[in-house]
Amino acid sequence: MHANQAYKKGVTVNNGSDKWWHRRWVKITGISVIVLITVAVILALVLIFVVFAPKKSETPQSEWSVTGNMNTARLLHSASILPNGKVLVTGGTSSAYNFLNTAELYDPTTGIWTATGSMINARSEHTASVFSNGKVLVTGGADNSGVLNSTELYDSLTGIWTTTGSMTSARSSHTASTLPNGKILVTGGAGSSGIGLNSAEIYDPLTSTWTTTSNMNNAREYHTASVLSNGKVLVTGGLFIVNYLNNTELYDPSTGTWTATGSMTRVRAGHTASVLSNGIVLVAGGYSNSGFLNSAELYDPSKGTWAATSNMTNTRGIHTGSVLSNGKVLVTGGRSYNALDSTELYDPLASTWTTTSNMNNAREYHAASVLSNGKVLVTGGAGKTANLNSAELY
Repeated sequence: MHANQAYKKGVTVNNGSDKWWHRRWVKITGISVIVLITVAVILALVLIFVVFAPKKSETPQSEWSVTGNMNTARLLHSASILPNGKVLVTGGTSSAYNFLNTAELYDPTTGIWTATGSMINARSEHTASVFSNGKVLVTGGADNSGVLNSTELYDSLTGIWTTTGSMTSARSSHTASTLPNGKILVTGGAGSSGIGLNSAEIYDPLTSTWTTTSNMNNAREYHTASVLSNGKVLVTGGLFIVNYLNNTELYDPSTGTWTATGSMTRVRAGHTASVLSNGIVLVAGGYSNSGFLNSAELYDPSKGTWAATSNMTNTRGIHTGSVLSNGKVLVTGGRSYNALDSTELYDPLASTWTTTSNMNNAREYHAASVLSNGKVLVTGGAGKTANLNSAELY
């Protein structure tokens, strides 16, 4: 064979091999390009719809919802849970020196308020205590004539009020506690002279009469009273004339006597006191000569001592504190140089406060009631610009 012929054949074979590899690389390159384009499209879609998408509001959905309005705007009123689950709101003021004797009922199943019988006396800064038979005892308070010693009973079956025995002392801004024996212990408050009282007295629902019991060690108003698991009553802080108090004392129903117990770490009035599921008492906020407080502390009945716990996020006084079914404590509104709409939760297990969503209305001098369904009903109070008839649920 001629050398040129052999060379040409070799070239022909090599060229065929080159074309085959060329075609293969073209296919590989084409597939790679398609894959890259696909990946690029996917990444672009991720960037557009996930990374750079307009973010939804990170504000959690409000735990508060509006419910029916009361028939009358009111503050410094009382709110009581009846055995049938309804809430009885009584008295208060609708404006300066306009004291109310009206009462109304909230039905949690319908969210509607209906008027019920009016009290015999108009009154605000009074107390209301519910008996096991469904009757409600309202005590003292103030009206246009001054401080009251009158008391009356509401019959939830008939919607009618009747007078019952008068207290020995007229008083407002006092406390009323239901004792284990069913009697009502009333303590302190502002008397007819406007000065805080150290007197205490007991109402017996079987005889409809009041009897005095031993005096507290300190006169006080704007204080708190909590019934402990051992049946004793813990009274904390308050105000006497211009002096804010940090002292606390215990009432023993079995002996009818008062004994001093450990003092709080801070003087305070207009605070809240909540008995936790473990029997410890949480005191929060209030005010003193230095202004409104965000401090909180815990009382241990087994030791008779106080210990500071974490501070609330907001300073506040004349707020409400409600123990929820999960053991946490919900604090609502109050005042910190203006009415507040903020609310926060105390977790006894973690000893911490966390903010929760704001109420629809800022309010102080309002009332809060834990309903049988676990929700909290907040009613009335003074807003930033007007007194309120609104109510809302947490």
